[in-house]
Amino acid sequence: MFGSQSWEDDDHISGETVTPTVKSINEVHFVDKGLHSTLKFIVAFATGAFFFLFPVQWEGQTTIPLDVLMTLITDTSVFAVEVFTLLVLFAGGILTTISMLHYQGTIALSERARRLVEVDYWQTSKLFWTFRVTAMFLGVMMFFGVGPSWLLGDAVGGIAWDVLMITIVLVIPLGGIFVNLLAELGGLEFIGTLAQPIMRPLFDLPGRSALDSAASWLGSFSIGYYLTRNVFDRGGYNKRDVFVICTCFATANLGTVGAVAAVLDLLDIFPILVLLYLIATLIVAVVLVRVPPLSTVPEEYVAEPDPEPMFTGTPTDYLRFAFNEGVRTAREGESIPRAALNGFVDGTKLTAMILGTVLTIGTCVLALEAYTPFFEYLAAPLVPVMTALGIPDPQMAATAILAGAGEYFIGATLVVKADLVTKVFVVVVTSAQAIFFAASLPMMVDMFDDIPMRIRDLTALLILRTVLLIPIAAVLTHGAVTIGLI
Repeated sequence: MFGSQSWEDDDHISGETVTPTVKSINEVHFVDKGLHSTLKFIVAFATGAFFFLFPVQWEGQTTIPLDVLMTLITDTSVFAVEVFTLLVLFAGGILTTISMLHYQGTIALSERARRLVEVDYWQTSKLFWTFRVTAMFLGVMMFFGVGPSWLLGDAVGGIAWDVLMITIVLVIPLGGIFVNLLAELGGLEFIGTLAQPIMRPLFDLPGRSALDSAASWLGSFSIGYYLTRNVFDRGGYNKRDVFVICTCFATANLGTVGAVAAVLDLLDIFPILVLLYLIATLIVAVVLVRVPPLSTVPEEYVAEPDPEPMFTGTPTDYLRFAFNEGVRTAREGESIPRAALNGFVDGTKLTAMILGTVLTIGTCVLALEAYTPFFEYLAAPLVPVMTALGIPDPQMAATAILAGAGEYFIGATLVVKADLVTKVFVVVVTSAQAIFFAASLPMMVDMFDDIPMRIRDLTALLILRTVLLIPIAAVLTHGAVTIGLI
C-alpha cells in the first residue's frame, strides 16, 4: 500500500527530469488597472469577507452577518424554509435517478435533455443513489410528522430535520453567494498568490496549488477537485501534487464550517473557529507530505509536463502581483450580481447533491447513537485519550470524531449539547479530516482513477490525519481558551 510502485504507470510521464524555470516576479506583465475593474475586485472581496468573517452585534450576541441573514429568513417563515428543504431534497433524488437510469441504458436522453439535466453532475454510485432516494421518503415523513416515534422524536428527527437539514439548506446556498464573489472575482487569485511563497518550502507543492486550496476553502472540496483535475490534465501537476492537494487541502469549506457552527450555536466565534481549523490543517499537511503514503507517490504526469516557474521577489512585489491578479480576474469575470446569482445556483445544486446523503446517513447515525451503544463501544479506546487531553465530555467527543469520518455534518450533531470546549475541539478535528466516506472519498476514487486513488490508501490517510489532529486540536483549543479567544 505504501510503495511507490502502487501508483506508477508505464504510459505516464516521469517527472524526474522536469525542472521549472526561475525568474524574477518583476518580469511578470502587470495589467493596466482601470477604476471599474479595481472597484469591482475590492467590492466583491470586501462583501464576501464581510459576510463570513466580520463580527457584528445582533440581539445581544456577537455573530457574523451570514448568521443574521439566516435568522431573518427563518424568523420570516420557517414553513417556507422547510418547503424549500423538501423541494431541494426531491430535486437531488429525482435528478440522480434520471442520471443513473440514463447511464444504465434504461432511458435514453437527448443531447439537449442531458445538458438541461446535467447528467454528469448527478451521476454517483448505486449506494449514494439509494441514500438520496431513501432521503425523499424520510423527508416526507419528517416534514408531515408521519412515521414511527423513534424517527420523529427529538433525538433523531428533531436534530436531523429541524436542525441539520434547515441549517444546511440555508447556509450553503446563501454562503454560495458570497463564496462566489470571492472565488470568481479575484479573491481566489489574490489569496492564492499571496500564499505561493510558502507552498514549495512547506509542502513541496507548486505555488499554483494555493489556488486549488483556496477554492476548496472558499467554495467546496468538489470545486478544488475540479480545478486540480484540470491542471493535472494539462501537465501542471504530477500525481504526488494531486494526491497531496486533495487529501491535505481539500478540507471543509467556509460555508460548511459555518453550517456546523450554526448547528452548534458557535457563529459568534466563527472567525476563531476558522483560524484554529486552518492552523490545524496546515500543521498536519506539513507532517503528512513527508511520510508514507504521500511521500511514496511518484512524480508522474499524465500529460506533457508544464511546471510552474519559480518566482523571486520581495513581499511588496508579491502583494503588488496578488492585487494585479485579483483585478485581472475581476476585469475578465462577470458582474457582481451575476456572480452572486451563480453562487446561489451552484450552492443550491451542491446542497441538492449532498442533502439526501446527509439525511439518510445522519438519521442512521443519530438512531444508532440514541438507541444503541454502537458508537460508545467504537469510541471506547479514544475516551481515555480525550480525558488525558482535558477535553470535557470525552465520550461525546470521541463518538463525534468517529461519526464525523462518515459524514462531516453528523459528527457535529452529536455534540450539540456538549461543553463549549468540546464543541470547538470537535469542529476543528472534523473540519480538517478532509476524507469523508459519504462524499469526498468516493468522489476522489472516481475522479482520479488514473493515479489511482484507492479506498485503502485514503482510509489509511484518514486514520493518520485523525491521529495527528486530535492532539493538535486539543492544544489549539486550550490555547484559545487560555488567551480568552473563546
